Amino acid sequence: MGRTATRAQEAKSRAREARLALLAERNAQDERIEDAVAAALLAAEDRAAGLAQVEQAERDAAAALLRLSREKVPMRDMASLTGMAEPVCARLLKLPVDAKHDAADRRSDDATDTASEGEGGRVDAAG
Repeated sequence: MGRTATRAQEAKSRAREARLALLAERNAQDERIEDAVAAALLAAEDRAAGLAQVEQAERDAAAALLRLSREKVPMRDMASLTGMAEPVCARLLKLPVDAKHDAADRRSDDATDTASEGEGGRVDAAG
């Protein structure tokens, strides 16, 4: 009877060791999963911030292109002057421009008009 009890205790001991090994592996896997999820969440936040910056930069570019358009600069010349492809210029010109950009651009245009009028009006390129 003593031998059977000893074997049972040894079996329980081996089972406990195996369970602890599995638990350690599971804990290590949980840690790796948490690290991966945290990295994915941070990357998603960084992406969102980057997209917001790109969208703002595009609105800024759109406002600048709108100013060129108001000066009657042809699309081909806008592309050449800015180094952007014509389709990019066309796409940007379709974007809504922030009110602050539009108001600032109009003030800039008004100031230019006023200064030109003081010099005898606008003079076209032909002379």
